[in-house]
Amino acid sequence: MESKRPAYLFFSLLVFLLAICVVLVQQSSAGGRLRPSPTAVASAPTELVNRLRADAFTYFRFVNRSWAARVCDAFHDVSDLPIVRLHGDAHVEQYALTDNEWGLTDFDDSARGPEFIDIVRFLGSIDLATRQRGWTSDRDALWDRFFAGYRAGLANPAYRSPEPDIVRVLRGQERRNRAAFLSWGESQMEPMPAAASKSVVENMEAFERFIRLERPDLGSGYFAVKRAGWLRMGVGSTALRKVLIRVQGPTNEDDDDELVEAKEVANLDGVSCLAESTTAPALRVVDATRQLGRMKHDILAIGPTVLIPAAADRAEHWRSWWVSNWEASYREVRVDDFRSIEDLADIVYDSGVQLGAGAPTDGSARNQAVSAIMRLEGRMRKETSTIVEELLAGWREFATR
Repeated sequence: MESKRPAYLFFSLLVFLLAICVVLVQQSSAGGRLRPSPTAVASAPTELVNRLRADAFTYFRFVNRSWAARVCDAFHDVSDLPIVRLHGDAHVEQYALTDNEWGLTDFDDSARGPEFIDIVRFLGSIDLATRQRGWTSDRDALWDRFFAGYRAGLANPAYRSPEPDIVRVLRGQERRNRAAFLSWGESQMEPMPAAASKSVVENMEAFERFIRLERPDLGSGYFAVKRAGWLRMGVGSTALRKVLIRVQGPTNEDDDDELVEAKEVANLDGVSCLAESTTAPALRVVDATRQLGRMKHDILAIGPTVLIPAAADRAEHWRSWWVSNWEASYREVRVDDFRSIEDLADIVYDSGVQLGAGAPTDGSARNQAVSAIMRLEGRMRKETSTIVEELLAGWREFATR
């Protein structure tokens, strides 16, 4: 019996160590989930929370901050990349069109940083879109198409790819006339306390004085407020304070009124690999919209100093806001709009072109960006696959709460 004790002890120790390994693996798996901010979930409307539970792509759009932080962590050892102008939340449903333009829009999370932030985000959206449409066997080919577009944009920032067929199709669909557009906009306005409404009126008057220094063509009273309300639209931006305002426009006639949106700038704290901003927070959004964006905003500016109070009951506290007009013909492309894999491939390629154009204009830095793509492409593909699985694990957990 005594001779068997060492073997018994060794076997018991081995079982104990294996049990610890199983626990550690389980803990690691449980931790490998992308979760939304509890604060953001708490402030989200019930309708949006239900959409998050029902749809993985909507969940993906909602957790951009967690996604970006995870990407920074995945590439924490890469420090020799040029700093580029980032979209900040690039994905296939950020693609939009108007009567005259098409391309990526919504630069709320724009910043400056390494190119893998935008690339991995967009690759992730391709992965999820192909799952949603049952086109998973085409994912890698679509990734190839995106990289081809990105390289084209890097090589020539002035390059414009042909207009995608899906853009022409969506333009041909029935849409609201001007009166219906303005009425629909008003339907999106949620009531504001009297103090906040008064603040909107006063600060739009200040905004008009400011913007007319650069735009004297805008007549007096252009930004006179007819109606305003809180705006709760959006997925990733749902936690941001937004105000939608119907203003007088060029004349006193109702049919040329304008809708303008005043939006609080997103807080990007916690995304470690972004470059520190040296300008006013809202200016990064305006700069990115002008540099990377193709949509022509008639009104796009930050206020002279402040615009709207961050909270109606604490009007002494202000945040940085920016203002843009709404275009009546604006329409965003959704995953369900794609009629075929070719439609998606066109959007993927053109988005790559647009994002690639955000690289530095300096020749040596641009060459460095090209070199980085060649060196890191395989790793970006691999990390994207891993992070998508973590996102889906987080979504499944969230959906069953």
